Amino acid sequence: MQRNTYTGYSVGCAIVWVAILAAARRRLEPDDRKRLQQACGAWWAGWTSATIARAGYPPPKQLTPRAEKRLANVSIVLVATGLLNVIRVLVTRRLPS
Repeated sequence: MQRNTYTGYSVGCAIVWVAILAAARRRLEPDDRKRLQQACGAWWAGWTSATIARAGYPPPKQLTPRAEKRLANVSIVLVATGLLNVIRVLVTRRLPS
């Protein structure tokens, strides 16, 4: 499979969600696990909506090199924040209330 494609992104997201839910199955209480499963379902609903929108709207304009670098930096911070939150939930064995 090619990298940097929407299909590759989608498969990668599915793999990450499977890993998160598998870890949660072993580490979280049933109520917290159910909330995490609902969050996963909500995320996939958003993904589905975005996929439909991609089919109906033209692609965005090409980013400038400066904007592309800024987007990459912000993305790294957001991904790191999300990963740290997942680790925190799995270590403490509970979702924030």
